[in-house]
Amino acid sequence: MKNIHEIVTEVQNAKTEQDKMAVLWFNRSFALKSILKGIYDPRVQFCFESIPPYKQSDAPIGLGYTTINTELGRAYLFEVGNPRTDPNLKHNRKTQILIQMLEAMEAKEAEIFCGMLMKKPIPGITAEMVRLTFPDLLPPVAEPPVVVKIKSRKKKEVA
Repeated sequence: MKNIHEIVTEVQNAKTEQDKMAVLWFNRSFALKSILKGIYDPRVQFCFESIPPYKQSDAPIGLGYTTINTELGRAYLFEVGNPRTDPNLKHNRKTQILIQMLEAMEAKEAEIFCGMLMKKPIPGITAEMVRLTFPDLLPPVAEPPVVVKIKSRKKKEVA
């Protein structure tokens, strides 16, 4: 299985939108879908306003201690209102856990994970592309309300 940053690079190198969607489809996995949902689904919110300082891993690509695939099992801790999160878990402890996770991931994987927490779109991947590739992953785009303008009749003055 490819790391998420490898899939993102492959998508960014694809020439057309159809090619990009094909790369996403052929590399579909729980991890990829979770990252895309975390970034592009407006219903998913995270508890961090900024990423705390951390020391980037200097592990060579492919030899990091952990990956997004592994760490997504704990990502629920950072979701606002997730029922699996212990209500007694303080924000300081969440910050400590996040720093540990990011420092254990390869730098490129950590960057994508941080992008998810900050809801930062991945260059080359749009929400519409995600909707077309994985139709059940994101909520449908709300149609703007139709505004009907009614012309008022002017009264004719009788002289």
